[in-house]
Amino acid sequence: MTPSPLQRRREPSQARGRQRVEALLRATASLLEEVGYDGLTTKAIAERAQTSIGSFYQFFPNRDAAVAALVDGYEADVRAFLHSHAGDQLEEAGAPIGAEWVGSLVDGLSALYATFPGFLGLWAAQVKDNPLQREAQKLRDALQDSLDEILRQRFPKVPAAQRNRCLVMVIETGHSLLNAAESADDARRQLLQEELKVMLAGYMSRYFRDA
Repeated sequence: MTPSPLQRRREPSQARGRQRVEALLRATASLLEEVGYDGLTTKAIAERAQTSIGSFYQFFPNRDAAVAALVDGYEADVRAFLHSHAGDQLEEAGAPIGAEWVGSLVDGLSALYATFPGFLGLWAAQVKDNPLQREAQKLRDALQDSLDEILRQRFPKVPAAQRNRCLVMVIETGHSLLNAAESADDARRQLLQEELKVMLAGYMSRYFRDA
C-alpha cells in the first residue's frame, strides 16, 4: 500500500510560535537519538519540549510531520555546507579530484552529521515501510544533487549520466562504510574513515578530469 503524502507543519507567524516549533524539533531529534522512530510519540515529544500536546498539534498534525520538518532542516544544512565548503575548495584547487578534497569532504560531512541528533537512523533509512521512507531518501538526494551541481560546474565535459553513475556509487559506499565505522572501536573507525577517503579519491578521479 502506497503511503499518503505527509502533511507538513503549520508555519508559525510570531516569534513565540517559532521558538515553540524549534523546541519541538529539538525534542523530536533527541528522542529519535534515544528511542528511535518506533518509540517516538507525539506525547513524548510534547513532554520533552515542556509544552502541552495541544501545542504540538497546533503546529504538527502527527509525529511524521515533525520528523519531516527535522529532515528539511538537515537537508538545508547539508546543501549549504556543500556549496559553501566543497564547491569553493574544488574551484580554488582547479585540478582533478584529489585525496585532499575528498578527505576534506568526508571529514566535513562527518562532523556536520555528528551535530544532527537522530541523523544516523534517518540516513541509514531505518524507517522503511512507513511514510518516512521518502524523507530518509531526501537526505541522500540532497547530497547527490548538490555534489552533482558542484562537479558539473567544475567538470563541464563530463556527461550527466557519468556523473550520476559515479555519485550513486560514492554515496552508497560512503553510507555503508560510515555506518560500519559508527559501531566500531576507535582504531577500526579511524581505519575505515581513512581508507574510505583513499577509495573515493581514486574512484572519482577516473570519472572527473578536465580532458
